[in-house]
Amino acid sequence: MKRFTPILALVAVCWAVFLVNHVMLRGALTTHGVVPRHLASLPGILWSPFLHVSLAHLMANTLPLLILGGIICARSKAQFIGVTMTGILLGGLLVWLFARNADHVGASGLVFCYFGFTVARAWFDRTILDFGLALICMVGYGGILFGLLPVVPGVSWEAHLAGLLAGVVSARVISNAGRKETPGALPGFKKAG
Repeated sequence: MKRFTPILALVAVCWAVFLVNHVMLRGALTTHGVVPRHLASLPGILWSPFLHVSLAHLMANTLPLLILGGIICARSKAQFIGVTMTGILLGGLLVWLFARNADHVGASGLVFCYFGFTVARAWFDRTILDFGLALICMVGYGGILFGLLPVVPGVSWEAHLAGLLAGVVSARVISNAGRKETPGALPGFKKAG
């Protein structure tokens, strides 16, 4: 159970910030997300994943965070922390640089980061374990890819895309694709190690 402490802590922080923001501060913190190309909003890169505009917004992110983040935690707490930091920093920076002018908040960028990381690991590492986890993610959460389309007003598809890209970058960076295939692995796959 200790392995899942980081994702449980991250979700707990999201809920604590939500309660403080909406119960005590009447939503005042929500304006501190990422506003693209505004220097004053650069700190929002760090805060935006923890800010949510409504209870429905937070609830929509909670279960995917727990499941997809839990998959990464199950493999390695250090890996989870690295992927999360890349998702927050790289994803947030991409939103700040390229997104439309709006206040971008919410943990959905991290959800897409975890999804992108888990699926991309199957491509880069080609182990049976990674393939199985990617298949589970695609079956369970493949529908989130519709969130990459700019069709729902008020939804930051840019944060979704930035998070997905950050997840793929994370997978590539920690990939062991350069290792030679292990004898006994299925053709085209490396033995999980």
